[in-house]
Amino acid sequence: MGGLTTWWHERILRQKWIQEGGHSFAAVIWRLEGIMAALLTLVATTAYSQESSQRLTLTPSLTLGERYDDNIFETQTNKQHDFITVLAPGIRAQYLTPAPTLGTQFDLDYRAAINFYADHSSQNNTAHFLSLTLTSPVAQSLDVRMRELLVITNNPVARGEQLFPPTGFRPASQQQSERTLSNQVEGRADVRLGGRTSIGVLFSSLIDNVDVPDELDEFRYTVGTDLGYTFDVARNSRVFLAYTATFENFNSNGTVPLGSSDAAFQVHAIGPGVRHELTPTLAVEAGLGYSFTQSDAPQKDGLNGVVANLKVTKTFQSGQASLGYVRLFSADGSTGNVVLNDTVLATTSINLTGKLKARLDGNVTWSNSQGVTITTPNSNNSNQRFLSIRPGLTYQILTPWDVSVAYAYSYTDYTNSSTANLSNHLLLLNTQYALREWLVLGLSYGYRAQHEHGNVSQTGVSDFADNQVMLTVTAKPAFRF
Repeated sequence: MGGLTTWWHERILRQKWIQEGGHSFAAVIWRLEGIMAALLTLVATTAYSQESSQRLTLTPSLTLGERYDDNIFETQTNKQHDFITVLAPGIRAQYLTPAPTLGTQFDLDYRAAINFYADHSSQNNTAHFLSLTLTSPVAQSLDVRMRELLVITNNPVARGEQLFPPTGFRPASQQQSERTLSNQVEGRADVRLGGRTSIGVLFSSLIDNVDVPDELDEFRYTVGTDLGYTFDVARNSRVFLAYTATFENFNSNGTVPLGSSDAAFQVHAIGPGVRHELTPTLAVEAGLGYSFTQSDAPQKDGLNGVVANLKVTKTFQSGQASLGYVRLFSADGSTGNVVLNDTVLATTSINLTGKLKARLDGNVTWSNSQGVTITTPNSNNSNQRFLSIRPGLTYQILTPWDVSVAYAYSYTDYTNSSTANLSNHLLLLNTQYALREWLVLGLSYGYRAQHEHGNVSQTGVSDFADNQVMLTVTAKPAFRF
């Protein structure tokens, strides 16, 4: 139900973009308020059937910060630096239950950041960040899960967070200090029909809205269902038949797309799958199917092939690790081209000492262009190999003091064109000290750099390095109900 509501709001949002020929960030904020109201209502309704040990915590917050940026436009030459005063109100709502009791898990975190530039007042802007996680046994036979991440910002350093593993890079919009919107959603509802039979309904969507003439806006949503049979109740092992339909839509930002690269298309996939727990700590999920595309544009219509997915998950006493492979038809968002992606993914999350937590995510994607290859300074839809490695570490020095470090490296290899390959680095260091339970002092450092490997540059893309330092004080009293 949450997925259908989100789809309807995003459908209205996209129509408004097309009608107005531009970005409608105000509409997104109204949508946020609608999501918050709907989900808080769901949590409140579900709470009546949950145990008394569960509680709702509301934490309003207000952050005042000062940031120094030594290259606000991320250029190679003629660098401009500035001091930015940040005022950031926010609210976090959590409804949690202590393990191992099963119940509703709800976490909504929203923040706005109002940025005032000392010397470049034309760059003043308001950024928005929303993170949502919901898992709820609404009824004995109905489970609902949902995740969402929304980032609206002019600051390239703030664009690093992802809900889905990145399979490509938008070089122009990622470098420029222009307003971008990224919204990623996925949700699922599982209904037990009786006995060992169940049916699942899934939904996911992606909005990439950029203000760069050389790239397309992308709006994608996926709906699907699967019918399953549990053959081993003790191990929660089941076989299923799944179908998904993905709808890709694009909108240009000024530059006339080459050919019909901005034409919409659909991807349909159907096939069987299985999930089985080999041991209590080792699970495997696999699927194999057939997929095809439909479009009014001939170069995007009638493409077909075998798709597959495989994921092995190992659970440790102090963490979890997984290794997976996915093959599917998708879109190169910046050019609108149909690509066949082969992605290998790995992730590890371990609590090393109780105070020291480590995480490592990585993937490599081979993107095989299915249309006519076009390589110009404004458009490059040639085959690519994309590598991303994202380690992170959090350490609690004392009870009120913790530090964290996160690093992301990506490399884009244009395998069959003369366009310069790109490597990107993002380093984030952060420390926080709680002066009081409700008052926190923070210091952070961010570094971003890009390097071209070759002589043929894309429009709006160049080498650069950017350093940011920020000092903050945050008041966040918690109210428990």
